[in-house]
Amino acid sequence: MFSTQSKTRLSFFAVVSVALLTVGVLVVLLTGCGNQPAAKTVSATPAPQHVQAKLDIILNQPGYQQDWPAFSPNNLVVPANSLVTITLHDYDLGLDSTLAKGTPFASVQGTVGGVAYLNGQPYSSLAPDKIAHTFTIMQLHLNVPLPGDGKESDTISFTFRTGKAGTYTFQCFDPCGTGKSGFDGPMATKGYMMGTLTVQ
Repeated sequence: MFSTQSKTRLSFFAVVSVALLTVGVLVVLLTGCGNQPAAKTVSATPAPQHVQAKLDIILNQPGYQQDWPAFSPNNLVVPANSLVTITLHDYDLGLDSTLAKGTPFASVQGTVGGVAYLNGQPYSSLAPDKIAHTFTIMQLHLNVPLPGDGKESDTISFTFRTGKAGTYTFQCFDPCGTGKSGFDGPMATKGYMMGTLTVQ
């Protein structure tokens, strides 16, 4: 009787031991094999919003002063902290005025990649005597010289980043206006070669 009880106890302990060992192995396997550190959560910075804007330089349109070029529209509204791509057509071509040699307005500045595109081809500067106008926002350190020796069908595009909300002035710094200096008339009159960029 002693040996039967001993065998029964031994069998009972063996079954319980195997069951506990099996449960332990399953727990380890199902919980990822032990105490591994939890995966770190990294919050991704959302990509900036990318907006498109169309802008033209017009001449001799109804409601405007005869022979005065103008940005149209002359008010642009874009979101803060975003990428803005402007596509521009210049209908006031010509090389009537020349920027001084060494002028900073002959170089593309403040755009993504430091370039603008003429019909899809990148450029980073133009010769001062080949510029008809500029699109310049001094407060954003943005300047794009616009070629004057092309065709009205030419497409100029460039992308820049806006920062915080605010109101900025865009204007031309090529002397395309009236007066002895070329900086009078449309150059000095809001709604012509001077407009407003509202970042909100």
